[in-house]
Parts: sequence; C-alpha cells; structure tokens
Amino acid sequence: MEETNNRKMNFFVRVYKSITNFDTYTQFMTEPISKAIKYLAILVLIFSIIVTAIYIGSFKSKISEGIKYLDKNIENINFNNKTFSYNNNQYSIYNEEQNIVPIIIVDTSETPNIEEYESKVKLYNYGFILLRDKIEIFISTQGTENQFTTIEYSNYDIGDMSKEDILAGLDNIAIYTYLSIAVFIVEFIQYFIYILLNAVVLAIMGQILGIILRLKMRFSQTYKMGIYALTLPTLLELIYIIINNITGLVIQYFSWMYTTISYIYICVAILMIKTDFINMNKELIRIKMEEQEEKQQEILDEKEETKDEDTENKEEDSDKENDLKEQTDG
Repeated sequence: MEETNNRKMNFFVRVYKSITNFDTYTQFMTEPISKAIKYLAILVLIFSIIVTAIYIGSFKSKISEGIKYLDKNIENINFNNKTFSYNNNQYSIYNEEQNIVPIIIVDTSETPNIEEYESKVKLYNYGFILLRDKIEIFISTQGTENQFTTIEYSNYDIGDMSKEDILAGLDNIAIYTYLSIAVFIVEFIQYFIYILLNAVVLAIMGQILGIILRLKMRFSQTYKMGIYALTLPTLLELIYIIINNITGLVIQYFSWMYTTISYIYICVAILMIKTDFINMNKELIRIKMEEQEEKQQEILDEKEETKDEDTENKEEDSDKENDLKEQTDG
C-alpha cells in the first residue's frame, strides 16, 4: 500500500509533504534511493534555473551601467586582428564602489599580472578584467565560491572595431547566452554536491539518534530522509537569494539557520518514527492480550459446557436408577 502511495506522489506533492508531514518520512525511507536522488536533481534543477535568471538579469543591468561608465571615462580604445588595445597599452584601474560595476581593470600589455588583478576583483561582487586577448568577467554568487568567466577573442569571428563598436559589443546577446549556460552549470553542480554532502551529515546524525532511541535503521534510510529534510532550507535559501538581489538584505547567520532547520527536520522525523514504532508495539500487545482473553473465555465456555453435560448425564442416570427401582419394587 505504501509503495502505491509513493508512486502517486509527484515532485510537488513530495515537496509539500516533506515540509508539512513528518509521517511521510516513513514512506520516503522505504523507497529506493534512486527516487530520492531523482527528487533532489529536480529540486536543484529548478533552484539553478531561477538563480541563474536572477543573476543574469542583475548582471545585464549592471553591464548597461558599466557601458555608460566606460563611454564617459575611456578615450582611446580599438580592436584590430583580434587584439584589444587601450590607451597605448597602459595599465588602468577604475575603482568606484558606488558604481554598478565597482572595479574594472584594463591591461592590454603583453605581460599582465593576472593573478594580482583577480585577487583585487574578488574583493567586490562584480568586476571586469580587460586584457589584450580576452575578457575575464567576475560574479560573486551567493553561497558559492567566486567564479570567473573567460571570453577569449580568438574563439569568435570578431572584426576590427572602434570604441563605439566595442561598447555595443559588450551588450551582445551571445555574451549573456554563454554566461547563462556557465552560471547554470556551476550552480547546478555545486548545489547538487552541496546537498548530497549535507545529507551525509544528516544521515550520520540520524544514525546516532537512532542508536540513542534504540531504533534500528540502515544508513541508506537516514540518508534518504536527510535529502528530504533539506527541502525547506533549500527553498528558504532561494527566497533569500531573491530578496538579497532585490533589496541587498544580508542575513548574517543564514547558513546557521539553514543547518539548524535541516537538523530539526531529521530529528523530528526520527522521533515520529520511534513514536509510531512504540504505538505499533502497543497495538500488537493489545491485540495479543485480546486474543489471549478470547482463548481463556473459550476455555471457560468449554468447561462450562462440559460441566452442564456432566450434570445432564448425572440427572439422566439418576432418572434411570429411579425408574429401575420403581420397576423392581413393583
């Protein structure tokens, strides 16, 4: 019956029940681990698509502001033979924290110090490093390591361009397309692995709690429960990313809240299983006692019937003796 109910649960039903119904965790722990992994993959897929859309939308608006800034502050700039040239190959840095793109580093010399430039850009949420043969775009994504996206000029069929052409090219749809794919892949892989590892920690915690409660559970069972226990924290993180992107609100201890909620869910789920187990044992004991009482009653009834039969037999024997005596006397 449980297997049938599990088959009827689609992804969204599973999301709802994993958040609102702890009794469902008993069903989750009995189904194949492949279903839990499939559920996780769909959850992370939706998470990654939404987060990518948020970051790319924000990045596009920042690119537009950056183009306006470059137009006002750059004098000599051109692109010839797939080589970028800027102000006679001089090193320049535009660093204004109040700008949409707070840092832009330009070095079109043949020996740029890329590691130093990257370390400087990592101090901000967004930044560009413009080199003679490529562009490095930096986006600091929430909850992940700092990521650079590299666009090499040689990979594209780019002709000679003037300053106006270059600024127009920075707002090209192809850039956003490739960047969207890169951000989506990074977000999906990193968050998928992140939840898998968190589920391992929750599974170990579930095993320890099971030992304390004298409840025997396999590691695979607590691991599946751990995956579902991370549903609400994942949705809360998605909401936090949206709010942070719109308002800039930062919750200092959000990662602690994420962890605490998942711990609470796995603990409550296991306690519910233990309670169900105790109630089931009580029910079995009650049924067994009722069966014993029924057997005792049957035995008593049989004894009573036997007693009644013996009494009737005695009365019949007495009547026969009386009849025989009367015949003898007569």
